[in-house]
This record gives sequence, structure tokens and C-alpha cells, in this order.
Amino acid sequence: MYMRPNDLQLGPAAGKVSAVRHRATCLARWLRLPGTTDTPDFLSIRYWNRPDPARADPRRSRAPVVLVHGYAGTEHMWHPLRRALADAGFDEVIAVRYNTFRADIQRAADWLRAQAERTMTACGADGVHLIGHSLGGLVVREAMQSRGLADHVRTAVTVATPHHGSPFARFVPGPCARQMLPGSAFLRALAARGHCGPTRWIDIEGTADRVVAAGPSPQAPDLVRVRHGAGHRSITRHPDVVARIVDELTDVEDRTAADRFELAA
Repeated sequence: MYMRPNDLQLGPAAGKVSAVRHRATCLARWLRLPGTTDTPDFLSIRYWNRPDPARADPRRSRAPVVLVHGYAGTEHMWHPLRRALADAGFDEVIAVRYNTFRADIQRAADWLRAQAERTMTACGADGVHLIGHSLGGLVVREAMQSRGLADHVRTAVTVATPHHGSPFARFVPGPCARQMLPGSAFLRALAARGHCGPTRWIDIEGTADRVVAAGPSPQAPDLVRVRHGAGHRSITRHPDVVARIVDELTDVEDRTAADRFELAA
């Protein structure tokens, strides 16, 4: 494992050089350049927040949450949301990581479906919540619209997602970037496939987003469109956005519990 030297011991100048070298090494490994450690294209990080078994808490039956980052992102962007979800009683949260420089959206969607199904099995749940930022929102849509995951998703949240593409995609590498170009074959095919299943859709846009322009949300039953004054990267950490996502997932869980109670009565 690569260990970064202590910048304080190296001094200011050497510390800056070390920081640059560290970032370059991480990027090279993530791109899997020759001579670097072989980094897998797909990973999953599980955050289990197990409460005291002696404490009776009906929230423990809540469905797990799977988080999908955007282009060149990592699971670290979800820290505020993960904390808020844990406080609200969502004890099983999974962050999927995928190499956006090498994998296309279809491969990422296959990985998302596999992890969602694996997580539901591990938790004994019959449903899951999906949250995707930017490119991650397209991965969520592909997994649901083309990979058969729709019937198991209680809530799908897309945040700052380029549903109609982004012109900035032409300036970055990778097959995912080509698929995000406005008018791409992937986006046309995605738009042609309708949404189905019992999923509640939440589409969140940032009014200060300079990467993804505001546009019509994808057509889906029970879709809620939300706008917040945040930028493309900062939107997942915006307190209002975090609170809104948690409230939406909690509302769906409460309604699911109420429906089951009525059926059992």
C-alpha cells in the first residue's frame, strides 16, 4: 500500500511535491497505467450501522441504500448524506465505485444491479433505494430501465444528472464521457425506454450548476422535481439537499410500512 510521507516532517516545499506525487500516483493507479498496481474497475464499500440489538427500533427494517458517484468521483462525496441516513435509521448503506475512465455506463449498471441484489439478500430486504449523482444518475436509470432492477427499487434519486447530456463531456476521456454527449446513441436509447415499476422518482437540480444545464426531467410516474441553489459538485453536500433526500426516503419507508400493516390487518 502506498503511504504518503508526513508533510510536516518534509517541510513546506517538499510537502507540496509529495502531495503532487501522491495525487499523480493515485490517478495512474486508477487509470491502470503500465507499471502501476492493478486497480479493479469496480468496488463496493459497505457501511453497516448496527444498533444495539437490545434496543427495539422499527426503523431497522428499512430498505438499504446504494449510492452511485459521478464522473471521476469517489464514495467520499457522500459523507454528509451517509451520516444523515444513519441518524434517520437507515442502517445499511452501500457506496459503489467504478472507474469512469475505463468502464461504460452499461457495465457500471450491471455492477450496480449485482450489488443491489447482493445487498438485499444480505439484509433480508425486498427493496432498495438508489441515489446517483451526475453520471451516477444515468447509471441508476440504465440499471432500472434496461437491467431489470426497477421492480425492487423503492426510491430512485438522481442529483445533477445530465439526462440530456453535457457539452463538457467532449473535453474528458472515457467511454462514459462519449455516452454523456448531447444526442448520443446511449441517451436517445435511454429516453426511448419508459420507466416502470413502483419506484418513486426524485430528480434534483442545482440552479448554480454550470456543468449540467436545467432541462426537462425524464418522464416517470410519481416523479418529483426539486431545485436547489447549489453547484454541480457541492449539491450532494448541500444541507437542504441532504435533508430532502432523507425526508423522501423516510416518507417512502413510512408508506411502505403502513401498506404492509393494512395488508396484515
